[in-house]
Amino acid sequence: MFWADKIAEEAQGPQVINDSKTPSGLIHVGAIRGVAIHYMIYKAMKDRGRDAAFLYGIDDYDPMDSLPVYLDRNIYAKYMGVPLSMIPAPDGSSKSFSDFYADDFIDVVNKLGMKPQIYYMHEYYKSGKMNKVIDVVLRNDAKIREIYARISGAQRTEDWLPFQVVCEKCGKIGTTRVFKYDGEKVYYKCEPEMVVWAAGCGHEGSMSPFDGNGKLPWKLEWVGKWIVLGVTIEGAGKDHSAAGGSREVSEAICREVFNAKPPLNVPYEFFIVGGKKMSSSRGVGASCREMYEKLPPEILRLLMLRKRPETAIDFSPDGDSIPRLMNDYDEFSNDYFAPDDEEKKERKRLFEFIAGDKEIKKLYLPQFTFVAIMVQLPHVDMFKVFETQKGSPLTKDEIEEIEVRAKYARVWLENFASEGVKFKVQEKLPDAVSQLSPEQIKYLESLADALSGEEWNGDKLQTAIFTQANSMSLPQGKAFQAIYSALLGRPSGPRAGWLIAALDKEFVTERFSQAAKSIV
Repeated sequence: MFWADKIAEEAQGPQVINDSKTPSGLIHVGAIRGVAIHYMIYKAMKDRGRDAAFLYGIDDYDPMDSLPVYLDRNIYAKYMGVPLSMIPAPDGSSKSFSDFYADDFIDVVNKLGMKPQIYYMHEYYKSGKMNKVIDVVLRNDAKIREIYARISGAQRTEDWLPFQVVCEKCGKIGTTRVFKYDGEKVYYKCEPEMVVWAAGCGHEGSMSPFDGNGKLPWKLEWVGKWIVLGVTIEGAGKDHSAAGGSREVSEAICREVFNAKPPLNVPYEFFIVGGKKMSSSRGVGASCREMYEKLPPEILRLLMLRKRPETAIDFSPDGDSIPRLMNDYDEFSNDYFAPDDEEKKERKRLFEFIAGDKEIKKLYLPQFTFVAIMVQLPHVDMFKVFETQKGSPLTKDEIEEIEVRAKYARVWLENFASEGVKFKVQEKLPDAVSQLSPEQIKYLESLADALSGEEWNGDKLQTAIFTQANSMSLPQGKAFQAIYSALLGRPSGPRAGWLIAALDKEFVTERFSQAAKSIV
């Protein structure tokens, strides 16, 4: 059984599936993986008719504890330690800093069809929804310190209380230390040297901890959300799920302080780019918006959903990574309509998640690399070429799919493709032909005759190219060099069979014959 379906099958009663993110800057594409995993569980529930909700929290009451490298330090250094929801947006709009980045992320997630219910932690604190949890935490400070020490080895002094207020004088939350709670107020100091990334103002005071005057540390805030939202399933990255890690601490607090059952954990591996773990504040890795604009939505979903949660995803968009992803998508699509067998059953189920809300239809899907060739031939009607390849008229849905692929093929060529796949067909016989050996010239002449009677199909032409080279004992590299030299004026290029298939048959055969005559 598919992993998400197994979770849905075993769950009892209504389910609340939750995930969250701190919008501390441009949110990198790796953050979509957590959303995707929880979305799959939610979809598996709904496909079974189960009562389930899919929530996503914006942890915007967290302090700014690192300054993104792409922001002006002269403007933003003074906000270090201030809640993200209380910092102005970089674009000068009326939005907050957190909304500026969170809204962009949410928009991408929604366009990917995952569409969780969004909530904002600053609203939960200010509305009083977290008040009861805060009171329980502050009344059980000794027990919480003992759990920290027992499970993670973190030692806290007796005057450490698990809460931080927004300083009445400087507005910072990341620098305040609460040392006493009398049941109505907390007593605190805004410490100048408590953290290295922000300096408190030194103010001492007291205030009610409720109605948004402060927040819980994130491990306890995690527990508070489980309690307030009734969360039953929430996964976590492998760093949080390690023995003695934050998840184990939070689960112990949930059981021992709140007498509640922690949500089911679904640990998952990281999404990394080119072997590097990404960071929003350090500007490492592509943002979710950037990757969304470079890949079709279903391909980005494929990238995020195809591997089980416990398997890391290492992806770099450079080179032929995107064409390979597109080919994989086409294979999933073809398998979906193939006869059932045990191997294809799980692939078919996975494809339903990849498709999202999009209706799954059996379509003619031209290979992405072929489309990338076509967009570099502005004088060729690609739809006529693809219609010839298909062997029947294109449907409206197929035309729309080709248009989408053409759009992203141009993006790929501009941003990620190697120079070897970029080309321009030469209008006249290139000078490069004069550098070919007699054997290569003879090959072009014989290939012109062989192709004249060949079906104009990329795969079949590719086979004909190999067959003709083998029949003449010409190394394949030499054969391709001759083809590219005659058509492109250089020794390399895109897949030759598909390149030739995109061109007029008479033009190709005449060019090869012309190359042979030019040497005589």
